[in-house]
Amino acid sequence: MISGLIKSLFPLLLYFTINYSCSLSTPLNASMYSVNMKHILKWSLLQASCSTVNYSVQFQGEYELYNLNGTWVDAYHCQEICENRCDLTHDLASNSDYNIRIKTNCDGRKLLTNLPTTFNRRDTVLLVPKMTVNVKEDPIQVGFSTTLSDMTVNLEVWKEGDEQNALIHVVRAYPYHISIAAHRGKEKMCFKAEALVEAINKSCSIDTQCVIIPKQTTDFMRPVMVSIAVVVAVTVAFILGWLATHFGPQIKQTICHRETIPNVLLDDWPTRTPIFCTDVSLEPTNQVLLLLPAQHQCTAVHLGGNGLSEVKCRT
Repeated sequence: MISGLIKSLFPLLLYFTINYSCSLSTPLNASMYSVNMKHILKWSLLQASCSTVNYSVQFQGEYELYNLNGTWVDAYHCQEICENRCDLTHDLASNSDYNIRIKTNCDGRKLLTNLPTTFNRRDTVLLVPKMTVNVKEDPIQVGFSTTLSDMTVNLEVWKEGDEQNALIHVVRAYPYHISIAAHRGKEKMCFKAEALVEAINKSCSIDTQCVIIPKQTTDFMRPVMVSIAVVVAVTVAFILGWLATHFGPQIKQTICHRETIPNVLLDDWPTRTPIFCTDVSLEPTNQVLLLLPAQHQCTAVHLGGNGLSEVKCRT
């Protein structure tokens, strides 16, 4: 009876032994990176032998904690994923303290890892927007480059040394660009801005820039300046052409130096090359019998040593 009981309990003991010896006891290292209201949860990969492993992220705000009996909400885009990061920007949409945890599944074995501290989106790091001032346009163009999608920019503009009379401009809509009419001259204009995220009541200051606003060329002066430039170009071309015509040989002689001809090339040479001829044929000649189609027979006879031949034909 005892042996039968041991045999019946052996599979159960084996199951508990295997599961407890292979339990996932090492937690993951989790941390939150939040910059410009973009919240990214990252964690270390599981250091265990698993044929398949995936992760699921859950969060719990103050509302879920106190009004829904501590319910955990699944992060919509981070369920049974293989990568070790999760974008919670749209999930953490209120100024609440959130508890966040990661559920690891390794071949059916579970491991829960909690973020060490609660996260509030007010803790996000705001990067200072870059301010650019374009004084070439009229009116002056001021722009701010940032990845924030919901931001208010308070811009102060004043003449250098007169900050107490600064004018304030408010920019609320993307792409955070504004046109400002300013007096052009030798005076400097200064620009200072503050970027405010009203959702979390957090702001950052942008360094002051002071630039000279140069006088702009009027529309009447532009064609006049173009005409003057054309007249100057034509005049220069005419002068260069006149100089080339009247002083061309001197310039050519100066640039292209003539070398002295050697004396050997100056000796008298015959005006034509002599051609030597002879009337004596250097080859022997023989009589040739010509047969013509019209039944005529002609004989070529060589005449003496003068190289001439006579042809005699007969019917």
